[in-house]
Amino acid sequence: MDITSCIRYSVNTLEYAFNQIGNPAAAHEVRALVNKSGVVLARLLVKKYGWVGVYFNSDINHPWDGSNEHVDAHRKVVRNCEYYSVPIEYKSINYSPTPKTDINFQKLWKKKETKLNKIDIAGLSKVKFGFCCARGGMHTFLFSYGDIYEVHWDQIGANLYARTPLKNFAWVDGVIVVPPLEAAKIKITEVICK
Repeated sequence: MDITSCIRYSVNTLEYAFNQIGNPAAAHEVRALVNKSGVVLARLLVKKYGWVGVYFNSDINHPWDGSNEHVDAHRKVVRNCEYYSVPIEYKSINYSPTPKTDINFQKLWKKKETKLNKIDIAGLSKVKFGFCCARGGMHTFLFSYGDIYEVHWDQIGANLYARTPLKNFAWVDGVIVVPPLEAAKIKITEVICK
């Protein structure tokens, strides 16, 4: 039986893809990062292979989990054009605002409701493939046409793998890095760093 994890799942997919397009050197580099943080892999893809970083955050003012961590992460991305040292060019934010009636809405200092942003997530949903990580690379997953594909560390069998629309994804914020040709498809309202 093969053991898997979120990073192994992502690395296996990327390694296979690089081999299929005739780039075994890149496949080897990706494979070497199987025991590293997801941001290390994302940084390699952006800095060496020209992939483009897209920061995502479902609600920059009122994360559904009530954690100020996500509000701070957004501020740092805007200020530094990086997510945990992964260069960011675009952001897709506020695509799933926390309802005012949610108990976590009141946990943070901002009281104004976040305006729904349908445009950015619609643009991002045109992207065929991306590698993603959240919480500084603690969790990694894949992205395709608006959906997240992930491995759950605490599941086995049929529940090991999951597909979830980004707008319903439990990990509030993170980065999606996409190949250069896919980045050209992104129609996002705000280019934050270029």
